[in-house]
Formats: sequence, structure tokens, C-alpha cells
Amino acid sequence: MSKQRGGAKLIKKAKLIIWKEAPMASRWKIEIVDRSFRDILDIDSPFGGKVIVFGGDFRQVLPIFPKSTRAEMVNASLVKPYLWHQMKKIKLTRNIRARTDSSFSKLLLRIGNGEEPIIRDDLVLLPKQLVIEIKSDGTGTDALLEKIFPELDKNIDSAKFMTERAILANRNEFVDQLNEMLISRFPGERRTLVLKKNVPIMLLRNLDAFNGLCNGTRMICRGFDNNVIYPEIMMAQNAFKHVFIPRIQLSPPKNEG
Repeated sequence: MSKQRGGAKLIKKAKLIIWKEAPMASRWKIEIVDRSFRDILDIDSPFGGKVIVFGGDFRQVLPIFPKSTRAEMVNASLVKPYLWHQMKKIKLTRNIRARTDSSFSKLLLRIGNGEEPIIRDDLVLLPKQLVIEIKSDGTGTDALLEKIFPELDKNIDSAKFMTERAILANRNEFVDQLNEMLISRFPGERRTLVLKKNVPIMLLRNLDAFNGLCNGTRMICRGFDNNVIYPEIMMAQNAFKHVFIPRIQLSPPKNEG
């Protein structure tokens, strides 16, 4: 990034920069940003003097390096760069998303802190209310899809039904499998992107922040042509706004089924 480009000018104007899920980033990426900011702003201090908030939870996902050891993963994390000791640590104590279910919130904390009893091979026994029973004529995956997306054929046109539920998975291969199985249950024509009408999708780039087209925006596919997708935004103040986006900008969500 040169000092004359628009990105550099935006960095100079910024008062605050927020880095989400920072524990997932490798230390080398963070150090590169630090050196780049110092160069762009001509100030030899951390990140060129800009205030940066690193958000995340070390109890979740660390940087992923295939076939690496635990020590190698920790060495590549945020706690290892020369900047760590210059950062002010602020801890959040309330789980806002789970505030209506204190027992579930406490369970997550116990698991994250390694305090929940283990039955075998580092496996935690889930409470019965979190377990879905498998029917004799089906599989666990089928039971999961039917539980989260019940009567899909009757609710297929309901944006509220689609955006109020999601399936999380810890590996991309499981996400791909769940997406494939769920999309196969939608009626309609199938295209190269493995997409059908009314399927929930997620925008992967910041295209137009003013109109709600940001990375991570959840939408519903209301139709598509060979090179264009017609989604409906289902978030915040831009909810129910219809837009059209080049097909390469979208994908089924990679961190959820």
C-alpha cells in the first residue's frame, strides 16, 4: 500500500481501528500491519500511534497451521509478538448473547476454562437438553437438519424463518457437508455456485457499507442469472432491501451450515 493510495489516506483519518477475532490472526500479520502503519504515518510508535482494539477470546480458535504442534501454534499467536506487552488488556465479564440463558453461558465458560468434567479423550458430556435424538430410520445429520429447519417446504419463502437459525460447525469439511445436504432439500434449479432460490447466503466483501453491503452481511437469495445474484438483505437498518451483486462476491457461509 503506497502512501498516496486511498487506503493509506483512510488510515491517516481513522480515529479508531477494530480488529475482530484477533487471536485467530498470526503474529506475523499483526507485525506487518504495525510496520506498515509506522511507514504510512511516519511515526515510530506502535501502529504509527493509532488506537487499535484487538477483540477476541483465546479460549476459542488460535491461528491454524496444518500439522503444527501446540507450541508452534502458541508461538504464532497474538501473545508472542513484541507488541503484546505494550497492549492494555481489558476483560469482558458478561456474555450478552447468552444473557437470557445463564446456565448455557456458565457451561460455555466452564468448557473454555477447562473446568467441565471430561468423560474420555478430552470429550465433554453435553447436557441432555442440548442433544438431539436420532430417529431409527435416519442419521444424526438428518435429525439435526430437521430440528433446526423444521418443515422447510412450508417455510421456504419466510425470510424470518431462515435468518433466525443457523448450524455452527468446527471444520470447513463439516460446513460443506451440511450446506450440501441442506441445499439439496431446497426446490428449484441448481447452479455452479451450488445455490438455489431462497437459500441464506453471506456477503464476503465490503462493497457498499452505506447501503449495508459489508463483509458478513446475511442475506436471502431471491433469484439469480448467469452472472448476477439478487439477494435480499436481512440485517439491521437495511433489512428487506433488495440489491444485485456479481456472483463472485458471494458464498454460502463458511463458518456455519
